[in-house]
Amino acid sequence: MPQLEQIAMRVKDLGFTVYEAKAYVSLLQNNPATRYELSKNSGVPRSAIYGVIKQLENLGAVNALYTKPEKYIPLPPEQLFKLLEDRLQERIENAREGLKGIESNILSDHLWNIVGYQNMIYKAREIIHNAQNEIYLSIWKRELKQLKSELKKAKERGVKITIFSFTEIDFDADYLFTYSLNEKKLDRFWAHKIILVADKKELLMGEADIQLPKKTAWTTNRAIVDIATNHLILDITLFGLRLNVDVNEAVQNMQSRESDKLGELLHQKYPHNPIMNLQKLGNKLEQLNGNGQ
Repeated sequence: MPQLEQIAMRVKDLGFTVYEAKAYVSLLQNNPATRYELSKNSGVPRSAIYGVIKQLENLGAVNALYTKPEKYIPLPPEQLFKLLEDRLQERIENAREGLKGIESNILSDHLWNIVGYQNMIYKAREIIHNAQNEIYLSIWKRELKQLKSELKKAKERGVKITIFSFTEIDFDADYLFTYSLNEKKLDRFWAHKIILVADKKELLMGEADIQLPKKTAWTTNRAIVDIATNHLILDITLFGLRLNVDVNEAVQNMQSRESDKLGELLHQKYPHNPIMNLQKLGNKLEQLNGNGQ
């Protein structure tokens, strides 16, 4: 029964009631079954089983056999999923058609709140899935594990991926900068955070709290996306300075044209300061690395 309860709770999320989910899962385990047998096996009260079966029949999730007493068999799970997907898609299309004529003043670059850890993961996967050219990511080991599959697919279709982390990271990114700190030790005093930038035009950023329903910010606002990207550039630049690692190529790829122009002005103002010239900084770090070998 405990296993039935656990599976039924997952099935319930597909839009079933608790009783409907229990009845369907029980019927998968023991079929064909009469209403009496189904009530006994599933834990659904006999007073409710008739209505539950009727609703499952209406949904197409179960079918009655022409027997006496009447027995029932379930629709195989894969067929059920296809049925639900088709119905959901039809409802989405109907809603889309109905909303076409409604004008909206909602700004596309508004700062939206994504509430809750799992919703943040869903949104991150969606952003990665839609990325076409490049992804910049500051992340912890725990969250990377949740996004690894979608990141692999993005890499396979040619998206360039840059990852920065303070924790141990296992991913074949185009550019990977990690201090490889133990996540459990870091957990003791520092909250998990995520910065995800896709194609320099979409951003997901905030605290990745698995316990409390924290808010994560999502936006396509150009200024905010640039600020987050520059924060990542700073983290990577500091990483290079601290560990004598050449980060020049990655940083140049991340910089916007405006940053390039700003860099030129800074270099003109401070020609002898290598920090103001990333090319010279990169060469200096390469020299330091060579001397250390």
